[in-house]
Amino acid sequence: MSQTRAIPGACRDRRWLPVAGGPGGPALASFTVMSYNVLCQKLIQRFLFPYASKSSLKWKTRRPLLLDELTHLKPDVMCLQEVFNKNWDDTFTMWFQREGYEFRRFQSKAKSHCVSISWNKDMFVAVDEVSVNMDRSAMVCGETLETDNVALIVVLRLSNAAPGTAAGIIVSNTHLLWHPNACYERLQQQIVLARALKEVQGKYPGYPMIACGDYNTTPDDAGYDLLTKPRPVVLSECQLDNLLPRTAEAGGGSDAEEDGANNSGPVLAYSEMAAAGTAAETEEVRNKKQKLALEEQQAEEQLQRDTARVGRLVAAMQAECQPLVSCYGTYVELDPSYATPQWNGEPIYTNYAKWKGTLDYIFFSPGRGISVREVFSLPAEILMKPGLPNETFASDHVSVLARFSID
Repeated sequence: MSQTRAIPGACRDRRWLPVAGGPGGPALASFTVMSYNVLCQKLIQRFLFPYASKSSLKWKTRRPLLLDELTHLKPDVMCLQEVFNKNWDDTFTMWFQREGYEFRRFQSKAKSHCVSISWNKDMFVAVDEVSVNMDRSAMVCGETLETDNVALIVVLRLSNAAPGTAAGIIVSNTHLLWHPNACYERLQQQIVLARALKEVQGKYPGYPMIACGDYNTTPDDAGYDLLTKPRPVVLSECQLDNLLPRTAEAGGGSDAEEDGANNSGPVLAYSEMAAAGTAAETEEVRNKKQKLALEEQQAEEQLQRDTARVGRLVAAMQAECQPLVSCYGTYVELDPSYATPQWNGEPIYTNYAKWKGTLDYIFFSPGRGISVREVFSLPAEILMKPGLPNETFASDHVSVLARFSID
C-alpha cells in the first residue's frame, strides 16, 4: 500500500488561485513556472537574521525543508537564484536528475552562487541557451558596468509540438544587484538583459517570453514601471531622483569644511567685521565664499550630467523592452491580506527578513498565445513572523509560481 507524502509546512497554507480573465477552454499545453531565491548558505550571517534560531540557519536544517517543498510543488520550469556552488554539487544536481529535470546554470566568476533554469524533460526540450554577463564586459549607453551579476536564457520547445510549429517558450532567470541605492545600476542590468532577450526573440519570433528572478526591485521603483507600463512611461520625480547615480551625492564639501572647523587661520568676530564695513572682507572670507560657490557649481554640473545619464537609460529601456505582464500584478485582488498602500496589485512582500518587501517576479510577454491561468498563493504572515528562514521555510524569500497555458 503506497503512502501519501505529507504536505510540507511551507506549502500547507498555500493554494492555487485562478486569475481573473484567464482562459477557460482547453489549451495546447499547460505548465507551471517557479521563481525562487533559495538563500545561498555562504551568504548567511548571524547579524542579518538576528531573530532566527541557530538551527534554522544551518544547511542540514534548510536542505530537507527546501527539497520537500520543491518535490511537493514539482514545477515544470524552475528558476532558482542564489544556489551555492557546493550545494549545487552535493544536493541540486542529484535532485534534478532523480526528479526528471534537465538543467543549466550560470554564475559570475566573482560570486559563490549561481542562477539556474531546470525543466521537466518529458515536457520540454532545450533548443538554445544564452549566458548574460552584467559585468565590465557589458556596455550600456556608453558606460561600462561595474557589477558582477548574471542572467541565463534558455529556449524550450514543447516535446509534443508538431514539426515546423512555433510551440515553445523563452525563459530567463536573473538576480540583480542587491544594494538598496543601486537603482541606476539595476536599470543598466535590466537593459543588458532586455537586449539579450530581444536578440533571442528575433531568432524564435513565435515563442512567448517568461522572465523570472529576484530583481531586487520593489513595485514602486522606476525599474518595475519600465518593465510593465505602456510606452511612453512617465516616471515620478521621486522615481527619477532614486535613479540618479550615487555620484550625485558626492558633490559639495563636508560639514567640517563648510562651518570652518578645519580652518586654522584667525576668525573675525562679528563686531570687528561690522566696524570695518562689509567692503572690508578679508581674503580668507572671500576665498571661502569662492570655494563654496565652486563646489555648488560642480555639484549642479554633476547633477545635470547624471540627469542626462538617467534620461539615456530610461529611453534605452523603453526602446529595448516591450511591456511585460507580472503574474502577481493583480494578486491583492485574489488575497486582500497582502495589500499595501505603497503600491497597487503586487503583494506586500515576497522577502520576509529584517527588511520585508516584494522583490521576486514572474513576468511574461502578452500575446503570442500565452496566458496565465493561476498563481500560487503566498503564506499567511503569521507563519513567517518574526522573519525567515525558520523551522518551516528554508529561505528568507518565498517561492512564487504561476500556471501558464499556450493556446
